[in-house]
Amino acid sequence: MGNLWRVDEALEDSEGLRWVREQLEAYDWSRADWITVRRGRSERYAFRGVCKSPSKGCGYRINCNVSRHTPYPITYYVRVSPLYGNPDGTWPQVPEGHKAGDHYVATRGGKNVQWKRLYRPLELESEDEVLMFLMAHEAFHYLRKTRQVQGRHGEIEADAFALKTLEQYRHGSSIAALNPRKVDPSKEKGIRLFVPYPR
Repeated sequence: MGNLWRVDEALEDSEGLRWVREQLEAYDWSRADWITVRRGRSERYAFRGVCKSPSKGCGYRINCNVSRHTPYPITYYVRVSPLYGNPDGTWPQVPEGHKAGDHYVATRGGKNVQWKRLYRPLELESEDEVLMFLMAHEAFHYLRKTRQVQGRHGEIEADAFALKTLEQYRHGSSIAALNPRKVDPSKEKGIRLFVPYPR
């Protein structure tokens, strides 16, 4: 993985980044062109990332950026399974400690289904934790698309993977317990994560 990583000189000594890099060595990165990790100057986003799918002869490309202006600790809202409306049009109560987001309607099997995005707050204590969480989130998209981890492919699953990785980082254990296995890849072109500053 020597030429794979392109890390900002200011972040080379990050404990969180070092830890997650060590854990990710267990996977096959031969289909990735690079992983860039930068400390940027955004005053709008505390951190952001993208996993770009192969295109025009290029491989996967992961780009992660943390802002030098971020005040720590920072609250990130982890995406969890949606809140579904009841058949009679009412809504169940939002679980304690969670926050409801946008409202959606779709037709499934000839019936209207309504749901709201659901989030729960996660406090990230430092730049090390943000780097670890962000890198794990974007790595999940690559690992899922290349059939190295199980489960569905989406932002909820990427957040869950990153959260589990963060918990293991905080407890000093390995992500080997994630038990990767082969699954079908996603057809999405690229997955982006943007985290604005809290208001």
